[in-house]
Amino acid sequence: MRRNEQERQAIQNFLKSVELFKKLPPAILSRIANNIQEKLIRSHEALYYKGEVSENIYIVRYGEILLENIANQGAVYIGAGQVLAENSLISGSNHSTSAIAVIDSLVYVLNGKLFLQLAAQEKILAQSIIHLMGSRMRDHMEKNVTQGAFIGLRRLCVHVPLDPEYDFGKKIELFLENYGENTKSLSISVPISQFVGMDTTRISEYLTEIRKKTPLVHLYFDEKISRQELSFLVVQSDFIVFWETDPEKFYREKEEIVNFWKGRIRNFGGRAIRLMEAGVVKSYLPSDEQIKTFYQKDTLARYLVSKTRGLALGGGGARALAHVGLLKVLHREGIKFDYVSGASMGAVIAALYARLENPDRIEELIKEFFGGLESAFDPTIPVVAFFKGKRMKRMLKNAFGDQRIEELPLPFVTSAVDLQTGKEHVFDQGPITEALVSAMSLPGAFPPYRLGEKILVDGGMINNVPESLIREKGADMVLGINVSPLQEIVPVKLFEDRNTTEKGFFRYIWDTLKYPPILQIMTRTITLEGREITRLKRPKMDLFVHFHLEEFQLFDFARYQEIIDKGQKEAEDNLAEIKKLFA
Repeated sequence: MRRNEQERQAIQNFLKSVELFKKLPPAILSRIANNIQEKLIRSHEALYYKGEVSENIYIVRYGEILLENIANQGAVYIGAGQVLAENSLISGSNHSTSAIAVIDSLVYVLNGKLFLQLAAQEKILAQSIIHLMGSRMRDHMEKNVTQGAFIGLRRLCVHVPLDPEYDFGKKIELFLENYGENTKSLSISVPISQFVGMDTTRISEYLTEIRKKTPLVHLYFDEKISRQELSFLVVQSDFIVFWETDPEKFYREKEEIVNFWKGRIRNFGGRAIRLMEAGVVKSYLPSDEQIKTFYQKDTLARYLVSKTRGLALGGGGARALAHVGLLKVLHREGIKFDYVSGASMGAVIAALYARLENPDRIEELIKEFFGGLESAFDPTIPVVAFFKGKRMKRMLKNAFGDQRIEELPLPFVTSAVDLQTGKEHVFDQGPITEALVSAMSLPGAFPPYRLGEKILVDGGMINNVPESLIREKGADMVLGINVSPLQEIVPVKLFEDRNTTEKGFFRYIWDTLKYPPILQIMTRTITLEGREITRLKRPKMDLFVHFHLEEFQLFDFARYQEIIDKGQKEAEDNLAEIKKLFA
């Protein structure tokens, strides 16, 4: 590549600022500058891939390069003035990691053979290489960061208002308040109008300067600029967030804006997000199942920095009512979750939480379910099950009506088991009542639920604390709450002698008919099997909390208030641990 004297001098001056070359004599610097090739790596493109042969060394002129999965360090960001691939070149090995541009980056490429030849001739360069490699080795052993590199999450987010906005910058500032103090200190909001008049090189350099100071950058379209300008800058973002305030207005303008960016951003479905500020209301924009839609600003804020929270509420019959006590404590402490799942009765509590019901209102609903004159259970001749399940279904229908899972403000998911195939059937869309009836169809207690060709029963049989369901939905950190006994303090007595119970004759007969021994055996068997599955899945949760509710039985729904109060106490006892990870 032919360069004029001014260009060569500019490269040489830059090399003087690079630690590896700064002590070299001018003649050697000039030779390196003459042999350097420039390579522009566009955002999200690779400089090289793991396993490729190392033939060059690279010096970042401007921009940022992400080194993926560095041992002991995770992801490392390399910025201006930093050197890449010298270790692989000198050791004669293939690249041990991939190098991906996170924003448009200009990289100087120096032929490896020439570099090694100069190192053999120049003692100063050889010493600098030894010093650099020693520093890298020390950083590797001590799990430190190479000087000038940044370990941890970096994000470039662009926010686009679909409705006319005059104080959108204030909205973004308020949006950043959803972060904790540490994350907020690493964040900055910048109006895109600041980049107007810059050429592409200057935009990349300026963006690099900003990201050196703050790794979490939120760019936004203010009133000084059209929402279809500076595409060179916007296409470099990790996420583009469309804010929609009033779905009833400006339909054509909104569609034009979305389609404009859809035609310019690669992997649009994976990077585009819609924030519905008005909550769960119909948007008249064309639906795109790949575009994530959020209804809560705090959930979106955590999603953008990969810190979303999932809450998995375990099943356990009446013991699952303890989750209401947990929700009361979480609400008081201001601890919110972004995804929620539940098994069996835990699914009912989870669905109410996903509807953003106040915990006090959830407690009232539980009292309506189980505190009235009419029992929630309707015994029948035990051909298929001991209870018809019609009353429970009616109660659920009264609570949720025709509401669908996809209409809930928070993502909710539960599951059932298909008796015919033995496979888990996941409910993340469709009528809520249908999902809950299926999820609560405890074999022997309630009849299976037929859904097409499937015969569905309680999902807690194979996934009683369903952490996996919300992991798949996108939760980064999961709190699992188990309410089923992991062990008994005293042995369980399935067959009680009336004389030892001190119950009257008619009371003894009534309790036996209400909860007959055969049902006790079936539910006990399911509980023991589910216990072992829960133990195996426990390590997969970021925090697993076990509520000690051994004094309550599977069908002790009449003791709902005691169970809720005990759940609140258990939540209080574990609050410090919960706050440490989720506050």
